[in-house]
Amino acid sequence: MEKSRKRANQKWLKQNYESITIRVPKGTKEKIKTWAEDTGMSMASYIQEACKEKGEKKYE
Repeated sequence: MEKSRKRANQKWLKQNYESITIRVPKGTKEKIKTWAEDTGMSMASYIQEACKEKGEKKYE
């Protein structure tokens, strides 16, 4: 990929997304990865969906 394209992608990501870093006990990452794969989702999508569901339950 060209350097200019990489810069453009990084700029777009910075404008449209935020990053969250989490630390989990050893072995948890593999569990999440397996759960995500079982549902056909990426780990990021799986975690986002789980957070959304948990947040929505709070207001039911």
